Amino acid sequence: MARYEHLPIYKTVYDLNLYFIKLSRGFPKDFKYGLAQEIRGQLFQLIDKIILANNQIDKTNILKSAEIIIEQIKLKNRLLHDLRVTNLKSYEFFSRELVGASKQFERWRLWSEKGRC
Repeated sequence: MARYEHLPIYKTVYDLNLYFIKLSRGFPKDFKYGLAQEIRGQLFQLIDKIILANNQIDKTNILKSAEIIIEQIKLKNRLLHDLRVTNLKSYEFFSRELVGASKQFERWRLWSEKGRC
């Protein structure tokens, strides 16, 4: 089994998980057990995608699905901010980190596609 702990994308997504878990502790119950629960699940899915992609020769489909999950999380993050569940500072930080993770997934996917040619 290939190691994944050294990957920058793993560190980024792991830190996103930690940040969001801590952030969502202060949410009202209807958001904590609804929208926040969905985001936490999707963040865990991203870690699963990293582990799967790192162990596959053809990573493209896995990485594309990870990029889609990030877009879904971005939308839900925006919704949390618009509903005034999160403040501007938390929204901006989480958004910036999601964009960074998205770029890392995209670069990894492009690298993988280039290697198959």
